[in-house]
Amino acid sequence: MQLIKKVLALVALLPLTLAAPAEAELATKFESDVRILGTVVITTYSGNACNGSNEQVTVTNGGYRCFPVSNKRSIGISGSGCTVRTWSGGDCRGSSFTATSSGCYSVLYGSVSI
Repeated sequence: MQLIKKVLALVALLPLTLAAPAEAELATKFESDVRILGTVVITTYSGNACNGSNEQVTVTNGGYRCFPVSNKRSIGISGSGCTVRTWSGGDCRGSSFTATSSGCYSVLYGSVSI
């Protein structure tokens, strides 16, 4: 009787010991695939030198964004880890300008992609 109880106890623990390595591997894979991306704050201005009326967009941890603007003549960028482009067309197409760092850029544009 004692032997049967011991065998049943071991059999009951068997699924737990078999599942543990798979869960550990999954957690390791998940952690290695997670990347912290940047945060950027975009402010669009009606004036040539980041002045005048403005609108602001914040993007955190990536993801592609394209948004049209109208009557904007400069753009202020703060943050890092994201690529910010202004486009001549209202749909993130046409001629583009890529901002290489934070700051104020005087450029005519119809849309912004992040």
